[in-house]
This record gives sequence, C-alpha cells and structure tokens, in this order.
Amino acid sequence: MSEITPANSSLSGFANKELDQLCELIRQEKVIFWVGSGFSHYAGYPTGSELSDLLGAALGEKACSLPLQEAADRYVEAKGRESLIDLLKECYGKEPERIETHKSLAHINRIKYIITTNYDPLFEHAYDDNIVSIAHDDELPGITDYPDRTILLKIHGDLSDPESIVITSEDYRKFDRDSIVWSKIKSLLAEYSVVFIGYSVADSNVREMLKDIYGRLESRKHPYFFIDKNVDEEKREGLNEYNLQFIEMDAATAIEYITNTVIQNAFVDGMKKPSLLVKSEGIFDQQGVEIVYTSKGKKVTHVSVSSKDPGVPFGFTLAYKLKKEDGTKSQEMIDLLTGISCDPVTIKATDLHLKLCNGTDNGILLTDPSALKSGNLVIEPHPNTECRVDLQSTQRQLRLSHLKAKVYGSQQSMKLEIDDPDFILIIRMSGVKREAKINFKAKNILSDVNRAREIYGLIDAWAQGESIELISASFQGPFVLKSSIIPEPSAETRLINDLYRMYNDLGDLQSRFHVKFQIPEEITVDEQEKILWLSSFVNGRPEKLIDVTITVANSESVREALSKEDVETLKLSRELWCDFELFDKILRVPFEVEGFDMRPINKEEIQAAIERDDQDLVIKWKSDTGNLYIKFNPLQVINADVVGSQKEIAAGDEN
Repeated sequence: MSEITPANSSLSGFANKELDQLCELIRQEKVIFWVGSGFSHYAGYPTGSELSDLLGAALGEKACSLPLQEAADRYVEAKGRESLIDLLKECYGKEPERIETHKSLAHINRIKYIITTNYDPLFEHAYDDNIVSIAHDDELPGITDYPDRTILLKIHGDLSDPESIVITSEDYRKFDRDSIVWSKIKSLLAEYSVVFIGYSVADSNVREMLKDIYGRLESRKHPYFFIDKNVDEEKREGLNEYNLQFIEMDAATAIEYITNTVIQNAFVDGMKKPSLLVKSEGIFDQQGVEIVYTSKGKKVTHVSVSSKDPGVPFGFTLAYKLKKEDGTKSQEMIDLLTGISCDPVTIKATDLHLKLCNGTDNGILLTDPSALKSGNLVIEPHPNTECRVDLQSTQRQLRLSHLKAKVYGSQQSMKLEIDDPDFILIIRMSGVKREAKINFKAKNILSDVNRAREIYGLIDAWAQGESIELISASFQGPFVLKSSIIPEPSAETRLINDLYRMYNDLGDLQSRFHVKFQIPEEITVDEQEKILWLSSFVNGRPEKLIDVTITVANSESVREALSKEDVETLKLSRELWCDFELFDKILRVPFEVEGFDMRPINKEEIQAAIERDDQDLVIKWKSDTGNLYIKFNPLQVINADVVGSQKEIAAGDEN
C-alpha cells in the first residue's frame, strides 16, 4: 500500500491551515499572484533594499537602507537615467543562478494571472511560450487571443523596454494609476483571491501598495494571503486592517509545497473538472503516469490510469462488504485480481459497500482522501504483455499481418485483444482445451477495399466453419482457432457475411475495370444493391429483356432479312456499352444482346419508313419464347476514365 506524501519528503507532516486553504483555491484556478522582488532573490537577483544599497554604493555612499525610489532619484541626479538603466540590466539581465521556483508555477499551470513589480524576465524564461507579458495599455486587448496562456502584468515595467520602468519619483509621477491595465487589475482583485509573495511586511512601500489596492475595492469576497518568512506580532497587528491571512514561510518553500499539492491532486481535481485533466498533461507526463479518458460536457465518463514505468507499482487499499447473499460480484472481483478472469468488473453501489483509499501512482493521488466511499467502481485488468500477431485463413488465402495485440491472463486462460484502427477483435483462448471464442466489432466503414475484404473474409470464414491460424513469435507454433458452422447465424454474423460479399464484389469490380473506389463513410442500401447487381452481371448473370430496339441502315440486305417471317437468332455486340455510376466513378460497362425466336413487332412503322426511303430503320425486336437477354461483354472492357461514343441500342427491361 502506498502512502500519500509530498514529492519532497522534507515537507512531510507539514501543516498550515492557511497554506492548505490557498492550495485548495489554486487547485480550483481561483488565485492570482502578486509578486515582488523577494521572489526573484533566490535566483540571484537583488531585492528592492539590496538594489537601493547597490545604487548608493555606486555613488560612493555607505549602505543606509534608503527607500528604493529615493536612492534611484539620487543616482539619476548624479549619473543620469541611462546609467541607471544600464545598472538595472546588469543586475536583472544576467543569467539567473536558479529558476526552479518559477518553473514550478509554470509546471502546475493553475495561475492564470500574475501581477509583478519586478522588471526581470524570470517568468518569461520559466513559462517559455506559455505566457504573455503585458507592460503597456495597448498590449492588454490582445490577451483574449491567448486563452490557454498565463498573463503576466508587469506594472512597474519590463527590462526589455527601459521607457516602461517605474523606479524614480519622476516615473511615479508619470505612472497612470487610472490606466487600462489598472482597470483590469481592479476587476481581477474583485474576482480572485490574491497571494502577495516576494514582499516584506516591514517595507513601508508594501504597506502603501496594500493601502492603494484596498482603496480601489468597494468590496472583497475572496480571502487574500501574504507569504513572508518573518511575520512577528507587531507586523501582523500593523497589517490586520487589510484582513490578510499570513503564511509564515519563505517563498521558495511555499511554492514547493503548493506545487507538490497540485501535482498530487491533479487527477482527483481533473475528475471533478475535465478541463483540468487537459491542463495536467504536462504533470502526468513528468510524473510518468498515462491518463486516457473520455468526457461528456463537464463530466468524465471513462478514465484509465497506468504507469509508464512498469517497475513502479500502483497501490491502493480496497475494503468491501457484501450487500447480496450470492456474492457473485465478490467472486468476479477475486477471479480478476487472482488472474483467473480477464474481463473488467463493474461494481455498483447496489452490489457492495466499497471503501477505496490511499491510491497513488508515481506520487499522484488516484482517490480523493476526503471521499472515503465510492458508489461505483470499475476494475480492469492490465495486459501481461503486448505482441504482434498474424491471422491466416488457408482455404480463402487471406492473411492479416503485424497486428498489435494485448495479451491478458495466462496460458491456461488467455484473452488476446487486437485494437486495430479499423476494428476491435477479442479472442479468448483456453490453453487446456485448445478452444477459442471470437468477438469482432468494426469501428467504421472501411475505405480500403482490399483490406476490408481480408478482414471480413477472415471473420466470415471462421463463422462459416473454417479454422483460422493465429501466428506470433510470442507463441510456440501457430494457435488454431477452431470453429464450426453456425446453424442459425445471428444478425451480426449475417452482417459480416454481407459485408464480406460486398467488399469481395468491390474488389472484383476494381480489378475488372482498373479503378480504385473511394468508399464513403456510409454505404446506402441503394448502393449495396447496385454493387450486387453489377457484380452478378459482370460474372455472367444475364438480364432478361422484353424487347430491344435497334437502328440500322435502310439497305437491301436488311429489307430482305425483314421480308422473312421470323428471325431465329439475333446477336448484337459491337461497341455496345452503358455508363454505370458507383461511388465516385463512372464505369463503362460493355454488353451484348442475344435473342432467339425473334421477330419485329413494329412492322407497320418499318414499312412506312421503307416507303419514305428513310436512311435508317428503327426496328423493335421481341422473342416469342422470351429468350432475349443482355449480357456482359468482357472482351470490350475499357478503363473507366476513357470517354466513348453513345450507346447504340435501347433495351426494354423485364420489369
């Protein structure tokens, strides 16, 4: 059983109700950070008071802890603003010594807005492309274009833009506290909880800042937090008027605790709010946990969790008590956990009293510690191994190769699950009886005709009584999936047989007409009937005609033939074809007409045409015995894309 502990063991057992409340709000994305220079100090950058001393030292003065604004004024008066900017770039533009704390916030991805009085680029380095930095009013409207990025409001300017930096008295006089950025900050202060970090409660400038912030708010509904490692009673009393919740801790330690808490609860929080699962993908990946889930609206409908490192076990404590006397569900669960069964078990609240706790995977909680009971639980087996297999039908000469399969169970009772892009095939095998059962489900209409013919052909062959060989390097020799003819086929087996015949016909048509069909996502009943008719026709089944009309030249030989009472046979085959549309192709189908016991049935019209000396005669023939047919002419097959002449006869259909 795994214990629930933070990733850093030095924080184990740490308890602070204010910090835990802050963590809960951060997990829910309800907090903005207000960051001061102390937060960058751990990276090797000077704090505000240290910068003040540096400015004094540059002027040859001893450290006297002047307010930063006054020290900056003296420096500018002595050396000018350009020299001041150069000194700031030297202090805050150098390579940071550390950046882990900033990266921790970027990693957990739960802080939408960060407000800072710092000039340095630490947040930009840590967040990379996942942050948008705002230092001017005209940049603010563009933040709506970045819904998935953190917004950094640099209210005292950015080192990369010297004109934006606010540090001297003159800068503060020009500083517009009624700007668009400050209007945005005012709305954020009312909407979110705020945590002030990197500031010292002993700093008079901080008190002025807090006074200014609270003066902008008409009301506040959310708690505000102040993190400082030294908060004595005197300081606490001086700031009580702002109704702050103090967390007495240095910034780096506080962020470490917050980060570990968010990481631990990333899965639990995501189950309550699916959008957090998406935001936590980076957490899961870094922790070596694979999460696969489906959601509908604001609810997660299915989720599976597995460790990317098979050497790291998933542990939890499961306690249950029977609600039904027969104990069926209890036995199913035991069979699964002991390897006798390979099937998932779904346990409902009506079956068992369940208690699931202490579930962790690579430091991520898989159960909510506050929820001691679970109403429903699905336990799924984990595959023993994965391998590649071939399926082969020797009689129909069909073979599917290199299929990815998951193997569950043991040699005595094994389940093989093939999850192909086109289908799911589950094969249950008994090693003792050398028997197998097959469950097949297609995911969609297959667009590749030849592959579809192989897939449906194999399943249909098994259903019709043919044995299928299962071949894999993971098995000792081929495993024969024996079958027997199903006396009363189900709707599913009939459908598979129909699909196999249809794809078989399509494959034959592709070969005959030298085309490749683009199969749509849905095949209509009309299209299925067209495929069946054309396939039967080109394979020799004739279509009976009631009559046939032809146009011939008005020649002496034709008139002599018509003078006879009957014509025993009639055969027309030269350049006769019709266009047959199927999916995205126009097939040019050649045919011939053959009839016996024939006679013309429009003699009066023919005689009138002869007397008018018409150039052509239109003759309508009919068989007295009904032996008049239209047949496929394989000798005249041409490519479907070749354009030919119009058809030369009109035939009456039998119906």
